[in-house]
Amino acid sequence: MKKLSLVLATASVMIAAPALASGGGGGGGYSGGGGFGASQPRDPRKVAYSKGKRAFKKNITCKKCAYKGGFTDGKTAREVAAKVKAGEFNLKAKQRQAVLYYMSERYSIVP
Repeated sequence: MKKLSLVLATASVMIAAPALASGGGGGGGYSGGGGFGASQPRDPRKVAYSKGKRAFKKNITCKKCAYKGGFTDGKTAREVAAKVKAGEFNLKAKQRQAVLYYMSERYSIVP
């Protein structure tokens, strides 16, 4: 009986080991995919878009900001982009670049 349980335990380890090594498991605390804490390369365009969107909402279209209702037309978007370039909003240089990238992607304008 001991031999049978030893054989079964060994077989289950041999079957489970390749599955665990594949990287598809949910190991690690990171839920961003990849399993076992493997970091995936991030698309710099997505990162810039996300940062720009955050800064745009926080500094340009917030409830207390000049464009609190937002805007949808290209004319206003170009005017706001010009103001961002001129430094009329409280943005750091990297935030300014990210906002201009976000606006160019979102509103199809050339900053």
